[in-house]
Amino acid sequence: MKIKMKCLAIVTLSGAMFTGNVAAGPTIDLDYQGATHGFNNGSMSNTATSSTYSNYNAGMFNFTTSNAVGASPVAWTGALDAFCIDLDVFLDKTNRTYELKTADSYFNNANLVSSIGKLYTGYQSSVVDEDSSAAFQLALWEVIYETGGSYGLQNGNFQADTGFSGSRTMADGWLAGLAGQSEDYVMYVLDAVTVPDGKDSQDLLVFTPKPPVSVPEPGTLALLGLGLAGLVARRKKA
Repeated sequence: MKIKMKCLAIVTLSGAMFTGNVAAGPTIDLDYQGATHGFNNGSMSNTATSSTYSNYNAGMFNFTTSNAVGASPVAWTGALDAFCIDLDVFLDKTNRTYELKTADSYFNNANLVSSIGKLYTGYQSSVVDEDSSAAFQLALWEVIYETGGSYGLQNGNFQADTGFSGSRTMADGWLAGLAGQSEDYVMYVLDAVTVPDGKDSQDLLVFTPKPPVSVPEPGTLALLGLGLAGLVARRKKA
C-alpha cells in the first residue's frame, strides 16, 4: 500500500526573493490564515495507479495576498480562498511565491477545465461549513483524477471512503448534477515557483468571474435600425 502525504501544510510569504527559476507569468505571495471552514478527514484510493491516500484532510484554505507582480486577470483583494489540486505534495510552510497560470495551460485538457468550471458555477456558493467545504474538495479531486469515464466517489478508479461520511454523499450529489451546470467562471492555477532547494509545494485552484458579454443598449439598437432603414430608402430613390 502506497501512503501519500497529507494536504495539510500551507505557505507563508513575505516578499521573498529567489534565485531559482524565473516565473513567466504574474506572481503573488501568500500568507496562510487557516482552514476557511475546517477539515473533514478520511482516506482515498486510485486503482488506476495502485495508490492509497490515507488520513487525508479535505477542505478550503484561506490566505492573505501580498507582493503581486505583473498584470493579473485576478483582482487580488488581500484575501484568497483556494482548494488543493495535488494529492501527493505538502503545502510548504516556508516563504513561497506562486505563479498564476490559466487552467487551460496548466491541465492541457479542455474537458477537464470545463468540468471544473461547472463545479465552481453550480456549487462553490454552497460551501458554507466544514462538511460542504470537504465535499467540494473531494468533488474537485474526483473531477481531476477520475479517469473511469463517469464521476462518483463510491465507484470508478478514484474513490473516497466512508470516513468522509456526509461530505462524500454531498459531493456525489453535486457530481451527479454537473452536466447541467453552466460555466460562469474562468479558472486559474497558482503554481508553486521552484525554490533553490528544489522542494515542491501544493498547487492551488482559484477563479474569477467571466467578463460580461457586451450587448448594445436598446436605444443603440433602435438608432441602428433607423440607420439601416434610411439606407434602404435611399437605394429605392436611386
